[in-house]
Amino acid sequence: MPKKYENVKEYHDPWYALTANRLLVTLGALRDEVNCDVCVVGAGFTGLSAALELAQKGFNVILLEKDSVSGLASGRNGGHLQRGFSQSPGWLIRQYGLETAKFLCNVSLEGLGLMLMRMAEHDIKCDLKFGHLTAATKPRHETELKADIRDWQKLGHKDIDWWDEKTVQETILTGAYTGGLFDTKGGHFHPLNYALGLAQAFQKHGGRIYEQTAAVDIIPGETNRVTTASGGSVLAKFVVLAGVTGMKGLAPLRKTSMAVTAHMIATEPLSETRRQQIMTRDIAVADARFIMDYYRFSSDNRLLFGGNCNYSDREYASEDMRLRERMTTLFPLLRMTRIDHCWRGPLDLTMNRIPHLGRLTPQIYFAHGFGGQGAILTHILGKIMAEAVAGTAERFDVFAKMRHNPFPGGDLLKRPLFVAAMTWYRLRDML
Repeated sequence: MPKKYENVKEYHDPWYALTANRLLVTLGALRDEVNCDVCVVGAGFTGLSAALELAQKGFNVILLEKDSVSGLASGRNGGHLQRGFSQSPGWLIRQYGLETAKFLCNVSLEGLGLMLMRMAEHDIKCDLKFGHLTAATKPRHETELKADIRDWQKLGHKDIDWWDEKTVQETILTGAYTGGLFDTKGGHFHPLNYALGLAQAFQKHGGRIYEQTAAVDIIPGETNRVTTASGGSVLAKFVVLAGVTGMKGLAPLRKTSMAVTAHMIATEPLSETRRQQIMTRDIAVADARFIMDYYRFSSDNRLLFGGNCNYSDREYASEDMRLRERMTTLFPLLRMTRIDHCWRGPLDLTMNRIPHLGRLTPQIYFAHGFGGQGAILTHILGKIMAEAVAGTAERFDVFAKMRHNPFPGGDLLKRPLFVAAMTWYRLRDML
C-alpha cells in the first residue's frame, strides 16, 4: 500500500524534475530595461521552439518565463508523442476539406521530424522510444479507430496499423482492450530533459532567458514594451506570446480557452519481471475514451500513469488514489506497488480543440490552446510563428484564419457549463 510521505514536496514534485540531466543557468529575474529584436513570452515548448528558430535565423531574442523553463505544462506532461490533433483526421477533413486537412496532418508529422532533428543536432538525451498505441475498450472505439486509419490513409499517412485483440493483449497484459491503432512513428520521451536541451541550444545561439519574470502588459508601438512584475521591461520590435493568456489586455484570448488540470503518478521502480507482466514492449499507451488513461515506462522502470483530468477550478485531494484505482483496475498485480510521485500540470483547451494562432497587431503574435496534443504541435507551430516573424507567413496564416469561438456563458458561467459538458462525456465513456 502507499507509504506515508514525510517529504510532501518531493512526493508532489514531478518525477521529471527529479531526473533532470543538465543544469540550466539563466539570467534570473529581469530588473532592468533591455532591448532585442523579438521578445518571446513563455518558456514552454512553444516559446522555446520559436525562440530557438528565431535565434538560428540571426534575431536577437529574449525569452521571459514567469516560473522556470518548462516548469509548468510542458515539463509536466505525459511525455507521449502522437501525430495529429486532438480532433480526429476525419473531423479535420469534414471541417476544413481534404487539402487543408492534409496540410494540417503533414505539419504535425513535420513537427515530429523537427524534434528528432533537434535531438540529434543539439545532442539532447531525453529517453526517446518509438511506438504509440491508442487502445479500444469497446466495439464503438474499434469502429472509430478503424475509421481513423482509413482517414489517415486518405491524407497520405499509410504507416498507421490496426492491432487486433490478440496482438494488443500479447503486448499490454490486461483484458481491458479489444484492439488498437498503432503508430510506429509515435512514442514517448522525457519532456523536461528535452526542454532543457532546447533552452541550452537557444542560449548557445545568443538567446537570453529570464526566469521568475512574469510579463504583465504589452504597450504596443513601433517598438513594443513588455513590462514585468519583477520591475524590468523589454523593448522589442516583435513579441511572441507562447501559451500566455493571463496578461493585461488579453481577455479576448482568455474567452477562447479553458485551463484544466491533468494529474500523473509514478510508481516505485519495477523489476524487469514485473515490468514484463505489464507490457512486453516499451511503448506509450492511451485508451480511446474521451477522458482517457495514458501510461508508459520511465527510464528507471517506473510506470508513469496519467488520466482523470480535472475540468473544474477546484483542486481535489487524493488524486494519487484516484489514479492508483484506475491503474490497478487495468493491472491488478500493482495493488501492492508503492506510488513515489504524484504531480499535476495545466492544459489549455479551445472550443474546437485546435490550437489558436493569430496576431494582436502586425508585430504581436500568439499561440495557445494545444489541448493535450501539444508535445509535437507546440514545436512545429513555434517554428511556424518564427517563420511569420521573419517574413514568411503563408503557413501561419492557415492557422490564423481558423475560427475560434469563445466558450459560452461568459466569465461567470463558462466553467460550470464546461464541467457539465465534460460530465456528459464521462458518462458516455462509461456506456
